[in-house]
Parts: sequence; structure tokens; C-alpha cells
Amino acid sequence: NNKCMHCCVNLPAADKTALENESSTGDICRILREAADLGTLQVRMTGGEPLLRPDFRELYLYARKLGMRVLIFTNGRLITPDLADLFIRVPPLVPIEITVFGMHRRSYESVSGVQGSFAEFRTGLDLLLERDVPFVVKGVLLPPNRTERQEFDAWAAGLPWMDGPPGYVTVFEKRS
Repeated sequence: NNKCMHCCVNLPAADKTALENESSTGDICRILREAADLGTLQVRMTGGEPLLRPDFRELYLYARKLGMRVLIFTNGRLITPDLADLFIRVPPLVPIEITVFGMHRRSYESVSGVQGSFAEFRTGLDLLLERDVPFVVKGVLLPPNRTERQEFDAWAAGLPWMDGPPGYVTVFEKRS
């Protein structure tokens, strides 16, 4: 749901070929079952953006039913009241990890490549904060947000579940 300047995937969410190549719900549930049978205790749901999957809720609940901790890597833009409430009823058992692309609309949207994405990200964070759903943040260091690192570190330090400085993804490759 982003067109991030640093991402090598950058396919539209509705890309037909990409959607056809996605594993089916049944295949993923089978893999989760096999992993649980082998003693897997945690699964990471990442992407791109894992919340784009129409079956995210079903896969999440299935993994939790199997007793797995679910680590979710997201940009937070698709967190809805319903999804935040689900995380209260059936907690992931590990903090959700949210990638932050900038501390301000201009820098955030310059990295994400999507108008309105900053407001959606902030709404997702606010929903989790209001419901006391544990999450941590990590940053991506890129030219549009490079001057915001100290501000990001200070803001992140004020989040209830941050027990140390935020992690960072640093991209050295220049893309045209």
C-alpha cells in the first residue's frame, strides 16, 4: 500500500500477477500446522504489508490457535478499530513492529510515496495506543528523513513498550 523509495517490491496492492503468485490461505495454514508440529513457537507476518491480505485475520487467528506468538511487521496504515480490538481479544504475544518513514507528513510521504499515508499511519498508532496494544517502532534512514533522527529517537523513547532505542534500516543503494 506504499510505493517506498527504498523498496525493491513496489508492486501495486492489486497487481494481478503478484496476487496470483501469493500462497493460498489453505497452503499457509498447512505450513503453519507443519511448523507447529515441528515445535515452532513464533511466526513473523511481514510483506510488503501483511495487513493487505484479505485473509490476514484468518491466518493470524490460526497461528494463535496453534499456540504461536505472532510477530507482525507493518507500516500501521491499515490498522482499523476492528483489528486493534482483535489484538486486545487475541494478543499477538509479542509487540507489533511498526516501521516509521518520517516524523512529519512531508518526510513520511516523501519516503512512502503515497499522499495521505502519514495520517493513516498516525491513526493506526493512535488506535493501538488507545487500546494499550503493545508495539515498538523502527525507522528507515533515507534522505527525506535524515534530519529527524534525534526527534524520532526522543519520540520513540516515550512509547510505553520501547525498552531501548529504536532499530533502524539503513539503505545505501541509490535507486532512480
